[in-house]
Order: sequence, then C-alpha cells, then structure tokens
Amino acid sequence: MIEPIPLAPMQQSGLEVLAGASPAAFNLVADRAGSVRRRPGIKAHAGVPSGVVDAAGLDVLHVASGGGFYAVGGQSGGRTIYKIGTTATAFSGADAELAGTAARVTVAETEAMLVMSAGTQTQKVVFATEDSSRLGGSPPHATHVIAHGGRVLSNNLIEGNDRVDYSGVATGSSITGHQQWGGAGTSSFFNAKGRPDPVRAVHENTNEVFLFGSTSMQIFSPDATDVYVPSATREYGCIAPYSVVKDDDSFAWLDDRRRFIKSDGREYDDKFGADIQQTIDDMATVSDCFGYRTHMGPVDALVWTLPTDTRTFVHQDGFGWSQWSGWDDTTNNWKRFMVNCAHQRPDTGVNVCGTTAGKIGEFHATTYTDLGDRIVARVDTGYLNRKTDKRKFCRAVYLSLKRGEVTGTTAPQASVSWRDDRGEWRDSVPVSLGVSGDREIVYPLRSLGVYRRRQWRFEFSGPEELVLVSASEDFEVLAD
Repeated sequence: MIEPIPLAPMQQSGLEVLAGASPAAFNLVADRAGSVRRRPGIKAHAGVPSGVVDAAGLDVLHVASGGGFYAVGGQSGGRTIYKIGTTATAFSGADAELAGTAARVTVAETEAMLVMSAGTQTQKVVFATEDSSRLGGSPPHATHVIAHGGRVLSNNLIEGNDRVDYSGVATGSSITGHQQWGGAGTSSFFNAKGRPDPVRAVHENTNEVFLFGSTSMQIFSPDATDVYVPSATREYGCIAPYSVVKDDDSFAWLDDRRRFIKSDGREYDDKFGADIQQTIDDMATVSDCFGYRTHMGPVDALVWTLPTDTRTFVHQDGFGWSQWSGWDDTTNNWKRFMVNCAHQRPDTGVNVCGTTAGKIGEFHATTYTDLGDRIVARVDTGYLNRKTDKRKFCRAVYLSLKRGEVTGTTAPQASVSWRDDRGEWRDSVPVSLGVSGDREIVYPLRSLGVYRRRQWRFEFSGPEELVLVSASEDFEVLAD
C-alpha cells in the first residue's frame, strides 16, 4: 500500500502528536499545487543602507504613496524617525523624536503626512516640508492612530479608556483640519459603550472603524449627522493590542481567550488558531504579540511574533500553521526570527522588513539565507499508524524533489529521520538533491524497517533551492 507522508506546513502543536498531529514545521511554505519549499529569505534591499540604521532595532518601516521611505527606531521613550534613501537621515530639531513608551508604534498615512503614536504625544511627518514635529491641536495621548474618512482618529488614554477622538477634516496638501481636536472645527469624540472595557486597538477597513476592547469588539460606521455611529458589537476582545493584522476586509488577532481568531466584524472563525491553541495557552506572556502580513508570489501569510516567548507563528490559508525562526550555529538551535516589522511597498509590491538589529532588508522568494544567516527548514509528522496498529514493514519512502539545479561537484543534501517510539530519533538518512545535470525527480529510500506507529522528520539547511513536490510511503501490513 502507498500512502502520503504529510511533510507540509501544517503544524498542530496544540493537538496530540501520538494521534498523528504534526508537532513542528519550521521555515516552510506551500503553494496551491501542494509543493513545499523554504520560506522566503531576507536579502539586502536595494537603494537603502545595508548596515545598521538604528542600534535599538527598527519598529516601523513605511513607504508612502508618494514614494517617501520612512523608518522609526526601537528606542522606547524617544524613538528616532528616519528618512531613508541611500543613507538614513534622522529628523532633528525640537520634538523631532517620537515620544512615548508603548511597546510598539502605530502609523497612519494621510494625503499630506504620516501620523504616528507610541503612547503619548502624536507625531507628524509632513511630506511637503520634510519635517517631524508634534501634531498640533493637542490630540489625546494614544497608542493607536488611523486615518479614515478625511480624519485622523485615535484612542484616548487620558479622558477615558472607552473613548475615541477624531480630528477635523483635511484633504489634499492641507493639514489644518487634522490639527483640530477637542471640539475645534468638526472634531469631537465618541465612546465605545458596548461594554465598559478599555479600547486596546483601533483599526479601519476603509468602510468602518474597528475598536478592539479587552473583552469586546465594537464597529462604528460613518454617519452624515453624527459623524460615527455604532453598527455592530461582538463578544470577543483583544489581549495583545499589536496582534491585529488586516487580511483584506477581515482582521485576524489574538483575542481575550488567547485564541487566534479571524473576523470581518460580522462572521468570525474562532477555530482559526485551534491547531496551536495549547501551545499558546502554555506561554507565560502573550500580550506583547505583534503581527503583519507578507504577500509575494505563491506566499500569502499572516505572521505573528511573541517576543517574550521568542517564537513566530505563521498561517497560510489552505494549509495551516508553521513557525518561522532563525538558526544559531553556536548553540545548534532555533533563535528568534530577526524581523521586527514589515511593510509591503505600494510602488513596487516588495515586502520590506526591519530587523531586531536595526537593518533594512526585504523578503525574497529565491533568497535562501537571512542576511547571510542560514535558514534551517524542518518538519515533523505526528505518529502515523496507517489506520492500523498492526506491525508494518516500510518497503520504501519516495521523495519527489526538484533536483540537479546546482552547478558544482558536491550535491546538496537533505535528510530524513524517523522514530517508532518516544525515544531518540534514528540516524538521519541523507537525500541528495543532485549536482547539475541530475534531473531525476523521484528519490527512493528502501527497506526502512518495521513499526506500529512512526514519526517522520525531513530537514534541509543548505544554501540551495528546496522544492519538495511530494512524499509517500510504500508499506506492507504484517501479521502480529
């Protein structure tokens, strides 16, 4: 009999590995044809500095619609704001730094400026004058800021934890209306009264404003008379204010029950993160979780990093969960994924990223290192019993791979390991990916012993392309 071996990014670390759930899938992505490859690596981004921009790391990268490239450093309390070109130029002068000690930075773009906040005074970077200073009009101290309907909106950390303030209206090159707050012009505020829980995050999806509270979510819609009116309230909150990721018209985030869920504000999927739920529940700290979306070629993934735990979880629609991680050659173990922020450029579609070390790079599908650090790809299956716990003889394992793509005399190697109990893994069996001219697709491994339940591991860490088309096992059920 021949059955597939599920070597794919479908981690189910919250489910029982003895029942067949995959406990780990590192640094893999899949396409809709079912082939598996290493995740996009990180390479230097052309036209920007290749060295360290900010020694405290980078919290924000943002390329404006007009083409200006901006970055915000990671020094809490006084984050430096940079204009990025072939060099990184820090904005200087009185109040040029971003104040606030919030864990992260939020940024909104209007036609005339960037607006950003990190827990206290809201900052502006005006495109026409290329200066950075406090947003005028005494806007509230806030952690989250958005642009919507010609206005700037933010939560209010001073006047009330359920309050959202909005500025006056400004369009085109004007910023006057956006510097009107507290009742000046047409500015005002509204309260999320669905439940008296604090507003932890504010987001928009063009049509509506989403307020993520600690135990509820309330949605407000534009109104000709009252500016904003409530249109829906939902019974799920947000435990991690920076975990909210926009996925087209929907949002995905870590809710107040530590569930990764997905919703457009009406329908919701509370089973979205079920496969890794126990893993999340076992963590000591999840409130610092932050997320972003990467979209390139066949890869469309939602990515969340939990800094205290140091793990990064990734979801691909149609497949499931995996982890993206760096590799430490000194300890021979996983380390935190280096990306600290990411942004898809509107002009080129390139996904630029800022690292914890303060460098600027870009995700690239055919880059096989992270700024020179090797990427180790590994996937473990659960214990497979092939629908019977009788003994089985493994006649062969067949791996279908892209081979012979590398010039040179030494073939790159992958490896396959297995174990039939909860003990040590067997010695790995090398799988040659072939030197140049080796075009054979199917690589067989024969006579791999007898088992009742078997767990498989596939690993690759070379600098070459990896494409695993399929894996299958030819086995015979034996009489006990």
